[in-house]
Amino acid sequence: MKKLQQLKNDSIRFQFETLRNQVNPHFLFNSFNTLIDIIEHDKEHAVEYVENLSAFFRNIVTYKDKDTIKLSEEIKIVKAFYFIQQKRFGSNLQLLVDEHSLYDDRYVVPMVLQLLLENAIKHNEISKEKNLKVKVSFSDSRIIISNNTNPKMNKDESTGTGLRNIIARYRLLTDKTVQIESSQEYFVVSLPLIIRE
Repeated sequence: MKKLQQLKNDSIRFQFETLRNQVNPHFLFNSFNTLIDIIEHDKEHAVEYVENLSAFFRNIVTYKDKDTIKLSEEIKIVKAFYFIQQKRFGSNLQLLVDEHSLYDDRYVVPMVLQLLLENAIKHNEISKEKNLKVKVSFSDSRIIISNNTNPKMNKDESTGTGLRNIIARYRLLTDKTVQIESSQEYFVVSLPLIIRE
């Protein structure tokens, strides 16, 4: 009972953090500025952009109460988020997702890939000279999210809450640990894939 209550409390905190991060003025401001720019140049792409933005927020509402979701659903969420961000950064931001049969029967914490992609964008410079490449790959029933590092000159404030929350939620769901490696060249997070009975 104590573990279930802890999971519920952490889930509520995670939901709040996710919603707070996504419905903040910067995210909306950047999204709407990107939309205005697209409308002026390509109305068809503007419709596609709004559809992806809408799908992304719908996913937040749909999955906010769940402890785990199918990996295939999580991949859709991160791709929708990437579409939104890629319209802002163009080819200077790249997301590479390995196709894998594990999509069918493995689970992850909701919004975890999106949060890790968002962290990579937040903490790294993204420009024509310094591309940011985020890769999602699989190994031994784990999902590995890695990115090259281009530290910003003016770093954003980081509380580390997002990573701590991810680690805490996985600790309650599985005995396998979240692994984090950081170097001057790469930042890598390895998450256990969850099998639901």
